[in-house]
Amino acid sequence: MTRLFFPALVAILTFSACTTDFELEAPWKDIPVVYAFINLQDTAHYVRVEKAFLQPGGNANAIAQIPDSLYYDASVTVQLEKKTTGQRYTLQRVDGNLEGYPREEGPFAQAPNYLYKIKAGDINLIAEQELRIIINRGGGLPPVTADAVVLGPMAPRSNVPANPLNLDYTRTISFLWDVPPSAAIFDLRMRIRYREIDLANPANNASKSLDWVLGRELTKAQPNATSMRYDEIRGEDFFRFIGTNIDASIDRQRILDGVDIYYTAGGEAFAELIRVQRANSGITSSQAIPVYTNLIEGRGVFTSRSTAERLGLTLTGPSQDSLRNGIYTRLLNFQ
Repeated sequence: MTRLFFPALVAILTFSACTTDFELEAPWKDIPVVYAFINLQDTAHYVRVEKAFLQPGGNANAIAQIPDSLYYDASVTVQLEKKTTGQRYTLQRVDGNLEGYPREEGPFAQAPNYLYKIKAGDINLIAEQELRIIINRGGGLPPVTADAVVLGPMAPRSNVPANPLNLDYTRTISFLWDVPPSAAIFDLRMRIRYREIDLANPANNASKSLDWVLGRELTKAQPNATSMRYDEIRGEDFFRFIGTNIDASIDRQRILDGVDIYYTAGGEAFAELIRVQRANSGITSSQAIPVYTNLIEGRGVFTSRSTAERLGLTLTGPSQDSLRNGIYTRLLNFQ
């Protein structure tokens, strides 16, 4: 399970929180809430399964702190099925807190933090494989199901942009990467890593970074496109971003350690979720955002994602000079 941060996708691609944007104060009804984003690159696959219901007159804040109100009991089964073969794999209920994925602080009980897990080696998924999730709650309730296509890997082109980065102020910086056929939405992000050294005490230094969202919620020019190209960034934007986000300093020296580029892709269900959320936004909207789910019962999203990265890029000599002496960054004391 990947821990990289990707703006625009992060609120749903991670399992740190659960959205319940539907009516809680209503006649009792069992409402399953399911989130799963299968990543072929993960060493294990996790599914969050919870329930959302509140009897009339109940206190939502109080009930959110009661684990039995959030989770089904251990008799519930969560399975992944390979649709082409019909073979099913049962996931194990685990505590995410013990798996290294603690739940963030918020309105819901933090412990236990139940997730359903299967090791990647036990299911051996492949790219473009059709996958179905099946959740049986018992008690005569219908199974909760949804389908998704497993996204294959992405492949950034090593020469677009070329390394080292030529960040001439007037130059457009292009990004090009190959994408899986079933990917529908993309985010592109840059991480700028640098060190700060205390000039009064050089042994006192700290590694820091800035995350810059280059493009979010990007879509293919054509549905069957096999690559993505992004040409919306100029060299000047790089230095302006750094100058805006780092304070000037005369008592600290800064050294650029490297630039990393991160690519994220989401499946069709996630793209549809974004479209639905934006469908009723804007100046003329009622702000009543419709609920999207691809589950036949309950709420949530079952889909796939894919990630790629280029690490350790550097700057050309002239670009390093612009970092040291340019109009946006000359007061930051980069060396």
